[in-house]
Amino acid sequence: MHPVIEILRARRERGDRDDGHRVALAIEGGGSRATLSGGMALGLAEAGLSGAFDAVYGASAGTINGAWFVAGDTARGIPAWYRPGVMRRVTGIARMLRGRPLVDIRWVTDELYRDVVPLDWSAVRSSEVPLHPMATDADTGASVDLLPFVHDDASLRAAVRASTHLPILGGPPVELAGRRFLDAALAETLPYRTPLAQGMTHVLLLRTRRADDPVRPPWRSGDLLARLVLRLGTPGAAAAWRDRYERQLADEEDLLGRCADTVHALRPPAGSRDVGQRETDETVLRDAVEVGRAVALDALGADTSRARRP
Repeated sequence: MHPVIEILRARRERGDRDDGHRVALAIEGGGSRATLSGGMALGLAEAGLSGAFDAVYGASAGTINGAWFVAGDTARGIPAWYRPGVMRRVTGIARMLRGRPLVDIRWVTDELYRDVVPLDWSAVRSSEVPLHPMATDADTGASVDLLPFVHDDASLRAAVRASTHLPILGGPPVELAGRRFLDAALAETLPYRTPLAQGMTHVLLLRTRRADDPVRPPWRSGDLLARLVLRLGTPGAAAAWRDRYERQLADEEDLLGRCADTVHALRPPAGSRDVGQRETDETVLRDAVEVGRAVALDALGADTSRARRP
């Protein structure tokens, strides 16, 4: 059994985190593919592990899943991924034909999570397990933890938007605390490096890419076009994009090598159905949530701790 799993199971059994370890939950995004990590977060909550982590770090749409997790409301929030009409409202070519961004995350944070599936932003901010939304600095290309910039519900919503804000397709960068930010995945696709650098001893990483689906270099023509467009207004993002594939390869090497004992990844099973980043089919999205949920429950088991306590 991996040390991270042992620590989490022991914490669940005892009902506390007093073991000298610092364990982070790190959640990958990937657009609609984040239904998989959302299902994993749901499974962790069902397994009785909501309070077993010292912090939660989210990259891209993984930050949305992290917000529901720390708010203690995954059972209501994660199914919003496959709620009828939601993803068709969030993304689609028709939006661009009307002169709008291809992906509309502002609608998610400011309307969907207010009027349709309300997210208690205050509960996210006041959680004893802090949420660290990660993003990419549009001017430097650095991976940035946005938690220090969150001081009220409005800045939290802005941080979530920044973490999930696609370059080019999502419109101009999100401004927060006098800086400009874009999607976290540009600089830190798998958000495990920042928690380790900030003193976490272990990380449970929820991944949305199968082990039999290796990272691939970007399509050359599209890569050159993206670099050109990004360089015009967001030079840091252009640099992050240029180096992204090499960083992804380095991540894979680290997770199998120097970080193998401190970072444990949960992944969709080999051969499971592909989920596109812009997937809108509710059946596909629902199935992906269930796949992720099953992965987490299989890894960590049901919460039987209450039955053992007097």
